Amino acid sequence: MLIDSGADVTLIPQALVSGLGVTVHSDKAYELMAFDGSTSVAQAVQIDLLFLNHAFRGRYLLINQSCGILGRDILNHLAVVLDGPHLAWSEQIPQG
Repeated sequence: MLIDSGADVTLIPQALVSGLGVTVHSDKAYELMAFDGSTSVAQAVQIDLLFLNHAFRGRYLLINQSCGILGRDILNHLAVVLDGPHLAWSEQIPQG
């Protein structure tokens, strides 16, 4: 998944969900707007997402791309340090 601090929501690849056999919520459709202003419609799935040893239970939107997007709905709960010179990232654990 790509870390995208500008994305409001986390987007999960449809192919990944299909492989897990998870039920897709087809009763609702959500309109997505990309940075270029284009729009698309996405369905949702209720899953537990694990990131940096944290579980996030919720409804996430599905996209028809090979790579998902980790958005602010997850990132706002963590302090993630991006180390550009070393091409690395990690969770910053609060001291105290």
